[in-house]
Amino acid sequence: MSTTQVTERAAAARRPRAPRRMPRLRPVVIAVAAVAVLTLATEIVVRAAHVAPFVFPPPSAVLAELAADPLLFARAALVTVSEAAAGLALGAALALAFATAATHSRRLDQLLTPLVVASQTVPVIALAPLLVLWMGYGSPPKVVVCALIAFFPMAVTAREGLRATDPQLLLLMRSVGASPRDVFWRVRMPFALPYLAAGARTGITLSLVGAVVAEWTGADSGLGYLVLSANARLATAQAFAAIVVITAIGLLAYAAAALLERRLCWWTPSQKGSS
Repeated sequence: MSTTQVTERAAAARRPRAPRRMPRLRPVVIAVAAVAVLTLATEIVVRAAHVAPFVFPPPSAVLAELAADPLLFARAALVTVSEAAAGLALGAALALAFATAATHSRRLDQLLTPLVVASQTVPVIALAPLLVLWMGYGSPPKVVVCALIAFFPMAVTAREGLRATDPQLLLLMRSVGASPRDVFWRVRMPFALPYLAAGARTGITLSLVGAVVAEWTGADSGLGYLVLSANARLATAQAFAAIVVITAIGLLAYAAAALLERRLCWWTPSQKGSS
């Protein structure tokens, strides 16, 4: 070993070591801890203030309600999730069809875009009773409500995504004689995928809200119906338990959509930074 190497090692040994970084807590752990603290604080405040259970039940009563009849909430959740999933699929198909038409034809864009924007001025909750009147008591009106609520954000993001394609790349594809179908699936869709994933994350939560709202206007099953019937019976703990189930389903669905986006759109800067 040379004298220079010995000197460099001695100097490196005398340098103060950088403090080890504390491992970052995962956002999920932080969120769970925050919910636990908030739940405990709510339990203490409600019991200390002697709030009537039918006004605001303590979290322990809500958890006891969930544990007393889990099959009741599971069956209701299955109905609501199936309605929301069908509505999300219908809304996504309509949104992609609109975005495709608006991207390929300027006239269709000028015709359809104002109609899509104007449709958002009509409150869906006002249409829900009419849909029940037209389609009857069943899943179809609820699926339509979910699709109407989830359609707009997915349509806007899909339209912007299909238009975000690099013009030079489109020109290159046309110069080599690529067909419009190849241009759409091989160029436009990969560019639009991050936009579609962002719209899907929003649509998932909105479709779940739409299913619950639709069940308030006429249903005999589902989490929304369970909340409504529990309120009518002053079974507030059961209503809160149904709301907890709705919230948990929404969080899990959003997390699944975010995970799928990370898998499919791994090349985007946001996904690279989070990995």
